[in-house]
Parts: sequence; structure tokens; C-alpha cells
Amino acid sequence: MIMGSKHGRMRCEVVVQPSGSGTESRLVLLAALLTILICGAVIMLRNTAATAKEVPGWQIDAFEDLGAEELAVFNGLYTAAPEIEMFHEDEGDWPSVDQLAADFIPPFMQDAAWEINGAMGWSRTIISTHDKHIALYVGHPATPSVSGSFMLVMLHDHVKKEGNANASAHAPYEVWLHQSPVAEVPSAVTDQALINTGWREVVARKGSDETRQTKEEFMQ
Repeated sequence: MIMGSKHGRMRCEVVVQPSGSGTESRLVLLAALLTILICGAVIMLRNTAATAKEVPGWQIDAFEDLGAEELAVFNGLYTAAPEIEMFHEDEGDWPSVDQLAADFIPPFMQDAAWEINGAMGWSRTIISTHDKHIALYVGHPATPSVSGSFMLVMLHDHVKKEGNANASAHAPYEVWLHQSPVAEVPSAVTDQALINTGWREVVARKGSDETRQTKEEFMQ
């Protein structure tokens, strides 16, 4: 503020300090720091949770651990499984490999993609008891360098599936992979029996996986 007389003989300058004295600036800076700290903490917690949900050693993550050819076979089996299940519900029997190929259902149909993905030779084994009806579709590659052995396990009465602590949570079908291209067809179809003979379940993991949690309880 400047003051003076009308004749200009007296001049006085007064400096007026801002009323906030920098308080507003410090508050904005503090808010920014708090935001950064909160975001950092959330990121660390999410990373920790993701690490805790790693795939167990007896399972294979389809999108992380399979090669392109193996992933194509897995996708084919996972797509074919509901159709095989519907056929069984309608006909009371499991379709043969020849029927699946005749209906142009991959990976059973022998087209160009079938050959690129290892030219799998498929067989069907049916296991029937008084409380379950299981079909195993096992594929062995003609080119061992491309893939191991695949197996689609179809479980008609999965609620009574032998060898599981909480069988009611099981899906009606599962896909398993063996490192050997000439793996034998298993005689016992329980999780532990398959794991003991070198088979590993292939899973398409999406967020929280209830199947994994159920089987972890069984494995403990």
C-alpha cells in the first residue's frame, strides 16, 4: 500500500503479507504425498495377493505354461467337452473318436490345424462303476517335439467322483497333460493317482479360482 500527501512531499510504502502465509501450498503438497503413498500401498498389496495365488506344482496355467500348439489342443478339448457331455446326456453313451472327427469337432478332426498341432492320435477309454461313468480321451502326438500327451476326463457323475474331499465342486470335465508323448492311459482316475503318475491338470486361471482352492484343501 502506498500513501502520500496531495503535494507529494510524503511517501510511505506498506507491504501487506498474504493472509495464508503458504498454508494452502503446504496442504496441497501434503495431499499429493498422501495420494502417492496410498497408491503405492495398494499396488504392493495387489502384487502380494497375486503372488499368493500362483499355480500349484501339479497344475499348469494354460496361458502361461503351454506352447502355441499345446494351447490350441487345450482350447479344442475345452470347447469339445460341453458337446461331448450333451451327447452323453442325450444318448447315454460317450461319442467315439470317429464320431467326433466326423462331426468336425477339434482337436479330433484331422485337418491342417490337427497336423500342425502334433497330429494327435486319440483313443477313448470308458470306466463304468455303480456310482460313476467316466470317459478318458487320450491323445498322443505323432511329433513328440510339439507336445506331450493330452487327456480329457469326462465325469458323468462328478458329485461322487472317487478320491476328492469336496467332489461336489468338481467340473464335469478336466484336461490333463503328461510330459511324455507316449503316456499310458491311467487305470485309476483320481486326482492323487493322476498326479502320482506324472499327469498335471491344465487350468485356464481367471482371478480367484474356486477349483484350485477346493483341490488345495484335498491335497493338504
